[in-house]
Amino acid sequence: MFADRIIEFGKKFDGRLEAGLLQGALDYVAYNEEGLAFEILCDHICEFDISITDDEYQEAVRLITDLGFDLDEGPFKHLVGLKK
Repeated sequence: MFADRIIEFGKKFDGRLEAGLLQGALDYVAYNEEGLAFEILCDHICEFDISITDDEYQEAVRLITDLGFDLDEGPFKHLVGLKK
């Protein structure tokens, strides 16, 4: 249901996030673990201080909400500090 959106979101970080980490996170989508894939992707973005655009941040917030995650929990709460 969210697989395409997560993959498209992840592709935006191609060249900014190490390819193995990016692919490793997105691989979970193939196992119907979209939420886990997105959470790991966000964790990598935060862990490696990858700057995100306002549009990327807004898409992340939409995915967080649609997936039923809490913006104030886990790696999601740190995304706002990475906005350019």
